[in-house]
Amino acid sequence: MTRQFNHVWRLAMTGLAFAAMGVGGMVLAVAVFPPITWFTRDPVLRQRRVQQAVRASFQVYIAMLQILGLLSLRVAEADRLRGLQGHLVVANHPTLLDIVLLMALIPRAQCIVKHQLWRNVFLRPVVQGAGYIRNDQDAEHLLASCAATLRAGNNLIVFPEGTRSRPGQPITFRRGFANIALVARTDIEAVIISCTPPTLAKGDKWYSIPLEKPTFSIDASEPIDINNFLSMPHRSLAARRLHATLEHRYAEALRDGKSGARDQKFDCPGAEARGLVA
Repeated sequence: MTRQFNHVWRLAMTGLAFAAMGVGGMVLAVAVFPPITWFTRDPVLRQRRVQQAVRASFQVYIAMLQILGLLSLRVAEADRLRGLQGHLVVANHPTLLDIVLLMALIPRAQCIVKHQLWRNVFLRPVVQGAGYIRNDQDAEHLLASCAATLRAGNNLIVFPEGTRSRPGQPITFRRGFANIALVARTDIEAVIISCTPPTLAKGDKWYSIPLEKPTFSIDASEPIDINNFLSMPHRSLAARRLHATLEHRYAEALRDGKSGARDQKFDCPGAEARGLVA
């Protein structure tokens, strides 16, 4: 009976959480981001303030999910993630919450987003103010934009799969992340995300929740030294080698269940006092 009640509770709270994300996003778009844009004349400072507001809102959201009993979160190397600056962060993409989790953890986080968001009246101030990168640029201009944001000290989050993966299927990366790392000459911070039992995977409905509360694990594995690939005679060859190296690392880690090796505190407002990290 207790297990059934818990499942019904989490189903109801999951609906509430999705509604809160939509309503909260509109409130932020109307009441928070425009004043930052209006009253911050310096473009660099304005971008940082928008990034900080996005990060804080995601931290509050993840804290809310934990308070409602919708998930547990385990983070390995959390201090290292919080201290990143000018790094390319590559991660697998098993769930809908991956970008929310990473942007809540990582400061000055940037990402590549769909160009259609620039036509959305609510989201345009956010994506433009935070300096997110449009995906409709030609390849070389996109690489130059990514390299520029990394050199400016921002952290760029990339999901090389391009979309959420399906549980039990082999992981397959696209090669774009490798070209970004080579052009920007930056090391790769490889983050491995897992969710047990699986939820919010590709094709899942919001109400298709598991019987047990899922645990999300985030593991920052050893960075990949880009200098090992820059000495190759051609960027295309280096990109292929880098792509194969990272794809193999993720396949091995996910097969052996190595992610989430040890727990650390998650930097949410009030998280420590409320015992939010399971």
